[in-house]
Amino acid sequence: MLVINQSLPERCIIVEEPEVVSIISSNLTDVKTISSRGYLIKIGKFNDIGVVISSHGVGGPSTSLILEELIENGVRIVIRYGTAGTMKEENVGKYLIPLGVSHHIYSSLYQRIRGDIIFSLFPDLELTYGLYDFLKKNGRDVIYGSVFQSDDFYAESHIKSDDGIDMETGTLYLVSRLKGVESTSLLILANYKGRWINYEEIYKRDSKLILEYITKFKQ
Repeated sequence: MLVINQSLPERCIIVEEPEVVSIISSNLTDVKTISSRGYLIKIGKFNDIGVVISSHGVGGPSTSLILEELIENGVRIVIRYGTAGTMKEENVGKYLIPLGVSHHIYSSLYQRIRGDIIFSLFPDLELTYGLYDFLKKNGRDVIYGSVFQSDDFYAESHIKSDDGIDMETGTLYLVSRLKGVESTSLLILANYKGRWINYEEIYKRDSKLILEYITKFKQ
């Protein structure tokens, strides 16, 4: 293992940035820290249930590396709590839950697949529907649809048919499917044509909510 060499709780939230790991993990008790190779991981408890909060960096390859190690060390339920660009300005600030992922044939995902078979990339149904329903009941503005996974985040003007663009959700869904773990992606639509909102405020507002959901799932 390059980053993790210890047993982990089954439940995990992965995020892009170490700063967001710190925001979410401030709600945990009995916190332990792993900091290695640019990744920040916090292991603790929320309502006496073990949970891991891990950064995954930017892009599919970085996400794949840490996701493999999280799964190898015991993680079985994963929520990517991240950001994405939106194709519609009116959706800025909303949540998007991707039910499917598009990508170029020869994207970073190709290394996992190779050949002429393109995997269907989708989340776990129970985890995803439960999260959607939970957020709706708690008054959050959440939509569902598809994302385009890009390896070049600032060059997607040709993408027209998807609801958002990110760099990691497809990798999460593919690795989870190959490894037999449950996962879903919850994206803050934080960017429209290069204009960003202060998404850290959304993490601060909703971190406890997401922790509540993942620690109650299948209890």
